[in-house]
Amino acid sequence: MHGKNGSLLAGALFVFGLLALPQTTWAKWYLLASTHPNNLVVVDTETDTVVKDIALEGRGPALYIAPNPAQPQFAYVVNNLAKSVAMVDLDEGKQVKSFDLSSDNELVRTMAIDVNMQGTRLFVHEMPIQQDQGRYTAQDNRIRVIDLETNETLTTFPAPRQVMGLASSQDGNRLYLFSVGQDIFVHSTEDGALLDTIPLANRNISGIARTDGLPLGGTYQESGHLVSFGTFTTDSITNQVTLGIGSLDLTQADPELKIVELQPFVEGDYVLTGALSAHTNKAYFAYNSLWKVDPKTRHIEKKVSLSNTYFAPLIHPEGKKVYCGSNWHDVAVYDAESLDLITKVPLGHSQTGGVSVLRFVNR
Repeated sequence: MHGKNGSLLAGALFVFGLLALPQTTWAKWYLLASTHPNNLVVVDTETDTVVKDIALEGRGPALYIAPNPAQPQFAYVVNNLAKSVAMVDLDEGKQVKSFDLSSDNELVRTMAIDVNMQGTRLFVHEMPIQQDQGRYTAQDNRIRVIDLETNETLTTFPAPRQVMGLASSQDGNRLYLFSVGQDIFVHSTEDGALLDTIPLANRNISGIARTDGLPLGGTYQESGHLVSFGTFTTDSITNQVTLGIGSLDLTQADPELKIVELQPFVEGDYVLTGALSAHTNKAYFAYNSLWKVDPKTRHIEKKVSLSNTYFAPLIHPEGKKVYCGSNWHDVAVYDAESLDLITKVPLGHSQTGGVSVLRFVNR
């Protein structure tokens, strides 16, 4: 075939070939942000512009976000005064379901949720209070396991208090619980049994009184299942506090918690938490300043002032940009190498202040 007809057929075959390619060929990264009063904002990270602003049902504020890695059309967002988890269809731009945690005789709130890599389980850390007439009684904390194929609760199992972060192993068999001032608890996702306790606060190392750190930024799945967070280690003799970076590789069956102490902690250079790049092994910290630190040399390679206070630095899954947010009404985007400001993404509303209110999704 030659001429015009041949060209048309060739063009049609080319288009058909593109459509037949796997979905991942078309995929790109988006940033999800929880904002007031009860919204989920979707940002295209290629253009760093807002492409959707999804108003959730009922009361806010919108809080912690858990994307579904296996079905990235869906994300789960804590809202309704932390008493519900909204299921959001990102393609349709609307809430499609609500998992209400409380009942007639129990008031339940949550500060930590997670979806496993297989997209089959939603884990919710619950803080229940029994409601009787004129009396409220705190109950034991627990993990609720929801089957995302049936949207029904499979089981619950006991959990420690003050849990503010959850993470699933890459194979989906273990759930890691991160709580304030405690070690890391590892539970079986099948029966809830306690499998292990990873020393964090109590590392039993000579000269170290304790180590504090909490992986509040839940972007571990987007970072190749690398959990990373800022740490604060106290010397048992001098009481000197040293800032560091902690990491836990959840692709491993028995991961070792690695902590690198970096710089003496100085109040004037306060930071809340940090993140480790899986691409370059550079550590980033943010609060009133954005730092880039080399954990090998323990040297601050670059430091720039931030125009606003941002609670968390999030490293783009491709490693080339750092997103500073979780506070204020915008997200500041920086070049990961130079720390030059690329742009600010106005969200239209202020963010809800938690460090886990930003997540990346590959759509």
